[in-house]
Amino acid sequence: MNKAHLRASVAIIATAFGLLSSQPLFAQAQQVPVPVEQEPRHWVVFENKYVRIYDALIPPGDITLFHTHSFDNVATTVSGGRLRNEIPGQSPTEQGPSTGNVSFAYGTKISYTHRIENIGSTPLRFVVAELHAPSASPGTPTALEAAPGHRVVLENDRVKVYRVSIEPKQATGIRARTLPWLRISISQGMIAIHEPGKPSKTVQTRPGDYRWHESGITDSIENVGSTTYEATEIEWKWPKPG
Repeated sequence: MNKAHLRASVAIIATAFGLLSSQPLFAQAQQVPVPVEQEPRHWVVFENKYVRIYDALIPPGDITLFHTHSFDNVATTVSGGRLRNEIPGQSPTEQGPSTGNVSFAYGTKISYTHRIENIGSTPLRFVVAELHAPSASPGTPTALEAAPGHRVVLENDRVKVYRVSIEPKQATGIRARTLPWLRISISQGMIAIHEPGKPSKTVQTRPGDYRWHESGITDSIENVGSTTYEATEIEWKWPKPG
């Protein structure tokens, strides 16, 4: 073996050894949690003083980094499937959130850390709304339980969440709100939004679309498409202290 070949062989061996020796360090690095806003599968798509919205997409076979949530949050499952949820120091649990599922987690007083692995065959997608500040409005949550297509799916001291499902050519009727609220579309479709005294707006919805309303609003939603319109509507029930 000439000197050139010897040097090349030594370089290859050194590179291979370096890769092998670095793998334990890489594995250790994966155990170090990052803030959720630094987790690469969570994209911040909107933020103001009240809310920060993440669009999280986890392809089949992929896994997030361990990441820490430090704010109360509401998660809407835009694309469901199978996942493995792992909390440091605990045995992983398997879950199967369906499309349209809504969950709430407290994170402000006691933060929590976890990572999610997609163990199914479909992409997992979540739109997560963090609560960053209480409502400045003295208003109260709406009572839309009897309104067409409305169902309360979650309510606590922070939020009130409706699942809205409107069939083609049907409408919600007039809804008067006094608190900030967020709409997250689950389905693809076409809706018309009617507000008293304003021209109607026709909106094409796609899964994961969102619309933030900083103050109360009076409106009606009409499904002008050919498929069922599905959405999550989250009201900031959390009152400002004092």
